[in-house]
Amino acid sequence: MNRKYLIFIVVVVAAYLLFKPIIFSRNQNISTQNSSSFLQKTTSMDESATENATYGHVHALWANPQDGSLLMGTHHGLFKSTDQGKTFKKADAKGDINPNDFMNFAYDANNKALYAGGHDVGVVKSTDGGTTWTKTDAGITGTDIHALAINSLDINRLYAFSVDNGVFGTKDGAKSWYRIDDGPTNPSVRAFGYMATPSSMDRGMKTDKTTNIGYLWAGTSGGLYSSFACFCGWTKTSGISDNATIYTLAGDPVNRSTMFAGTKDGIYKTTDEGKTFTQINSEIKNVAAIAFDESIPKVIYAATSDGTLYKSEDAGTNWSKIQ
Repeated sequence: MNRKYLIFIVVVVAAYLLFKPIIFSRNQNISTQNSSSFLQKTTSMDESATENATYGHVHALWANPQDGSLLMGTHHGLFKSTDQGKTFKKADAKGDINPNDFMNFAYDANNKALYAGGHDVGVVKSTDGGTTWTKTDAGITGTDIHALAINSLDINRLYAFSVDNGVFGTKDGAKSWYRIDDGPTNPSVRAFGYMATPSSMDRGMKTDKTTNIGYLWAGTSGGLYSSFACFCGWTKTSGISDNATIYTLAGDPVNRSTMFAGTKDGIYKTTDEGKTFTQINSEIKNVAAIAFDESIPKVIYAATSDGTLYKSEDAGTNWSKIQ
């Protein structure tokens, strides 16, 4: 073999052996960095085996206490019903926002302000029942908001989960936001629910007489987590299955120790601050959204991920299909 070719081959092999560990390590790092984001993107599509051609997947539901209309957040935008859920029509969302992929709502009843978040939506706000929206997420890193909740005792405090960026909070009604922590150990957060009732931590810290009390609950693809208002760590509850994917959380506006959770297997309810959960309905599957009618708190709506709507008029004991 020509000596020059032999030297060339030796140099190429030596270079490969030298740089292979570096290239492999770099690819491993990139894979690790993207794993959380990939989990969030892909698991958002497994929420049900069924899908509606009009809505795609349904994610959020809000009952307007002012006029009884319903607003549904989906992967194909906002849909509105003015006949108590019998029919829905595409809503013409106005404002400098992405009109698609609404995933969550949080309502400030005092100021009649509706907040929303979603894929590439950030956090937005409407004061006209969901027609006109404005951005209100200064300080939040990222625009993929998978969860949103409001403290009903202090409507200036809201909480948002930004994919790959963690939990953010605001104390001034969403004018400015600050980062709180990474969120639960399971990064695939699907929903937030705020339970504004004094916790053992509040009592121990003598803050139980203030409005900054309670728990922020996080539904994930692997169970339910909670954090005290002090945000001094997240705890996985044993009150509901470790493997359950929690698609939606809805706190009772009257009984603050009560919360509903929607899963692929039905609807669960706690009346003891999340210590135990009871399955109150197993016939409704793939429960993607639950919403109280705050003007009539015994009235609750539940939507499946394909857009089938149910209603309870007795605080969740009995349910009837609307459409």
